[in-house]
Amino acid sequence: RGALAAAAPHGRRRRSARRGVGALAWLAAAAAVACAAHCLWATASPQAPLGLAALGVGGAAKAALDAVFPTSRPKKPPHLIGFYAEQSMESKRMRHLAGLLEKEVPGVHIVWLEAWENPLNERLRAAIDSHNQCGGVPYLFNRKTGKVLCGTVAYDKLRDWAKGRGGDPRIYRNIGG
Repeated sequence: RGALAAAAPHGRRRRSARRGVGALAWLAAAAAVACAAHCLWATASPQAPLGLAALGVGGAAKAALDAVFPTSRPKKPPHLIGFYAEQSMESKRMRHLAGLLEKEVPGVHIVWLEAWENPLNERLRAAIDSHNQCGGVPYLFNRKTGKVLCGTVAYDKLRDWAKGRGGDPRIYRNIGG
């Protein structure tokens, strides 16, 4: 008798969970149908606004399903990390040069972490610069090659470092990966 009483609420929960999944599937199907209908209306009507009409019926259904069930692809962690300080003119110069580099070279993105005001970022910088060879900011680290740049450097040297061809040869930090 005790086992039956304990099983009843559990069974109800399972059914309600199944209803939730069913409702979600119906919602997705309704969204796909509505989107496809809009697409058909837009292609049939010459004064209809452009939007999903350019996609076609298959493209509209795919867009509707992607809106309801987004496919999230895990992003790769950044491999170019820069440490800076808002008050440092050298850091501002390097961030400006990095901005120019990101516009020039596709696929290059440097993640900047403020080290003076944020103690966690300073700890990370100090952990990477374990022998305190740079000792401050700006400090740039390439996780793929292990090479770093200390202080203000020329634009050509920054570009070579970002592409994995250069860095300060005296300083090398091997962090697995």
